[in-house]
This record gives sequence, C-alpha cells and structure tokens, in this order.
Amino acid sequence: MSEGSAPAGPALRRGVTGPGFFALAFGTIVGSAWMVLMGEWVSPAGPGGAVLAFLGMTLLMVPVAAAYAELVARVPRAGAEFVFVEKAFGPWPGFITGWFLTLYFVGICAFEGLALSWFLENLLPSVAGQPPLYTLLGKPITILDLAIGLAGAAVMTVLNAAGATIAVGFQKVVTFSFLAASAMLVLLGFAQGDPANWRPLFESAQDRSFIGGMFVMLGVAGMWLSGFQTAASAVEERAPGTSFRTVAKAMTLAVLTAALFYSLIILASTSLLPWRALTTGALPVAAAFDQALAGGIATKGILLVAMASLLKTWNAMHLSATRVILAQARAGFLPSMLAHVDARSGAPRRAALLVGGWTCVGVLAGRGAISPIIAMGTICTTAIAAVALLALMRLRAMNEGGSAPAYVLPGGRPLLLSITLGATIVAIAAVVAPFGVAAGVPVEIWLMLGWALLGAMLVSLRRLWAAMVLTRIDRQGISRA
Repeated sequence: MSEGSAPAGPALRRGVTGPGFFALAFGTIVGSAWMVLMGEWVSPAGPGGAVLAFLGMTLLMVPVAAAYAELVARVPRAGAEFVFVEKAFGPWPGFITGWFLTLYFVGICAFEGLALSWFLENLLPSVAGQPPLYTLLGKPITILDLAIGLAGAAVMTVLNAAGATIAVGFQKVVTFSFLAASAMLVLLGFAQGDPANWRPLFESAQDRSFIGGMFVMLGVAGMWLSGFQTAASAVEERAPGTSFRTVAKAMTLAVLTAALFYSLIILASTSLLPWRALTTGALPVAAAFDQALAGGIATKGILLVAMASLLKTWNAMHLSATRVILAQARAGFLPSMLAHVDARSGAPRRAALLVGGWTCVGVLAGRGAISPIIAMGTICTTAIAAVALLALMRLRAMNEGGSAPAYVLPGGRPLLLSITLGATIVAIAAVVAPFGVAAGVPVEIWLMLGWALLGAMLVSLRRLWAAMVLTRIDRQGISRA
C-alpha cells in the first residue's frame, strides 16, 4: 500500500478540519486531572515551580507535536504510531506498538468512565454511599459506578459509530465551551484572589529541595502535556483543502494552549487560598474557588466543567482506539471484520463496538483499576512517543534524496535528535518508576504482560483461521479439477 492510499472498499469519510484536529488534540491533553491533582502539582516546588515546569516542558512537547505532524504527512493513514512504526521498522514492531497503543487508549476510556461516577457522587452527595455489589482490586463497586460507567461507554460507542463528522463535531462543541468556561473561571480567580497567597512562590512543601521538586514536576508536566497524538489518528479523515501544515498548527497550538491553561488555573487557584492549604483534600480547585463563590456554587460549577472536560477526552480516546484497531485489522493482525467501514456513515463501526465492549470490561473492574490504568498509560504513551520519533528518523533515512513531505519539522536533524533523546529518557524513567514503589513485580506490569499474551493469541488465531480457509479453497480446487 502506498503512503497515501487506503484499502479498497468504503473509505473513512473525510471531513475533519483544523478546528477539529485542535479539539481532538487539546481535548485529550486537558481532561479532568487539573481539578483533582492541583495539590500534587504545587506541592513539589510551589505554584511558581509548577508553572515553570509546565512552561519548560512545553519547549520539548511543541517540537514533539511538530514531529508527529511530519509523521502524518509522511504516512497519512489512520492508525497513528502503528502505521508510522510499521512503515519504518516492519510489521511486527508496528503490531507491538499498535497493540500497546490500543491498551493505552482503551484503558483511558475505562478510566474516564470510572472517574465520571466519582465526580457525580461529589456533585450529588445524595446518590453516594450505595451498598457495594462486589469488591475487586481492594475497592467496592456500586450500582452507580456501573450504571454511569456503562451508560457513558454506550454513549461514546454510539457517537463514534455515527462517524467522525458527529464525533468530532461533539468534540469541538465541548472543547470550545470548556475553553470559554475556563476563561471565566480564571478571571474570577484573579479578580477575587490575593497574590500574597502565592508566597513563597518557589518552595517545596515536601521533604525535598526545590530543585528536587522541580525535577519531579518536569516529569509530571510532561505526562499531562501529552495526548495531542490523538489528532494523528484522524489524519485519513482530513477534509479536502485542510493541509498538513494546518494539522501541524492545530497540534502545536493545542500543546501551547494546554500549557497556558494549566499555568493560569494554577495561579488563579493558589491566589484564592494560601497554596499549602491546597496540598490536602480531594478537590483542591473546588475548595479554592469556594472562597470566591460561597454556598458551594463554585464546587458544583467546577464539577460540571470537569465532567464536560472528561467527556471530550473520553470521546477522543474512543475515536483514536477505533482507528488503531482498524489499522491493525487492515494489516492482517486482527480479524478482517474489524477493518470494515460502514458505507453510509464512513465509520469503522465494528471497531467502535469492540472499543465500547473493552471499555465496559474496564468499568467492571472498578476504581481499584484506576492506579494501574494510569501507570500503564504512562508507560505506554511515553515509550510509544519515543519509538515514534525513532520511526521518523528511520523514515527520513529511507527517503534520503527523495521528495520532501508536505510538512517537515523545522530545526533539522539536531532538533529531532534532541527531542528523541529527551523522549527516550522520559520513557525509561516511566518504565523503571513502578519497580521503585512496588514490592515485587507491579500489578501494571502483570496486566501489560497479560495484554501482550492476548495479542499473541489473537494474531495466532487469525493466522490459523486464514490457513484453514486457504486449505479449504485448495481442496475445493483439487476436487473440481
């Protein structure tokens, strides 16, 4: 198959424009973590250190986003890192990358379903405290957890089965509404806050030095500025007239906007209360804004904003998982039925249904699965980003002397080498980190090994079925002869 071609049969419907790519990228980067993790962000190095970390990591993540834009210009097909690595290093490295990319996307879909029920309990305390149906991974699972998570999975499945036009349209509405609400929230914080609450601006609230805290925050910032890669999954559905340069601008602008949002919400929140007071409690941002709006209005408003933000992340992850499964099925690693594209909607409906089903399995695991999901997601996304950058280096070498793609990362080879080295260091740290905390092999590593075994079984069954079909055809041919 050529770089720009797609398999025969109904094609994915092209209709995603620049704002759609931005909404996918930004909508995935900024989910609901800012509401829950604010205390963990300011604790290592103070509010000033947290802002510096996000702005500093932007210097790495913007070129990485631009490198991804060059990758989609070189391989403009659905599947993101799977198709990049497959073209650069061959089928099996591509499948390993794609299979763990699927784990990341589906895992985050399940995480969003679990988080949604938790936010709803905080928004409506009267529905909390339900008797547990069962306990798994040390956490009770209630009927509310299942009802909200499974209903959310059903909605996302229907939305994505309707096609990219509907799914990305929803993404744009929620993303730009979120940005408008966030702007009002930040303005309220600065209007009602006191800069004296930022003091000391650069200091650790933990048993570590400020420099040590900054190193911690740089790693945290890198994780929460990733996610722009979901825009690459929709490149095959790029609208006619939407250039690869437009896609590049959308992805890099998403990273810049996310860094600006994080910085402003940190400063706005910590201006409302002495920042050390935010290092404890489940919903620190809501606690801060309760100082500006009494009566719990702020908490309810912020919870609604966070829930809307969660939905846009969930939608983008579901869309991306669907395209990666589609690409793996096209390549023959997964059953060919998953490569089917509906002629009417231009959507890979069967792949969307599979993602919805896997999400439901994750929701059934309950909140005890949240920590392993986050750990697996961190390992997968950082390692795959490093591999994707290595793939870009390989693709450049393979095309040396040939025509340049429609978009090329500025800065030449030195910049690509620098960001690849940086991404590789981050990936190694992410893989090693769980072993420093857990006694023995961490649960997320066992889960990833189980996922690898499932992938090997699926490929083996796919190959066995293909061999049986070929044998049957040969026998029929011989008997007719």
